[in-house]
Amino acid sequence: MSANIFFDMSFPYIGSLIYLSVFGTIIAFGCYLKLIGKIGADRAAYASMLFPVVALGISTVYEGYQWSAHNLTGSVLVLIGNRLVINKRALLK
Repeated sequence: MSANIFFDMSFPYIGSLIYLSVFGTIIAFGCYLKLIGKIGADRAAYASMLFPVVALGISTVYEGYQWSAHNLTGSVLVLIGNRLVINKRALLK
């Protein structure tokens, strides 16, 4: 059994690869490093917990994503957890 590897040479495919490479990797990583420099690695790690919530929000607006009880509950718990951790750290300083 052999697997044939196919690479689509169309402009939309190549363009999407370039877009994801530049904006989704290079620029996003640079922004995350700047965030680490501004607020510290510990708080930036908590900010990364928000990425799935933001992705669901964007998907809702642009793709018509339908929220379920699980997604809503998980998102609310992430937001509450981040708020508690950040406030606790602020209170301890």
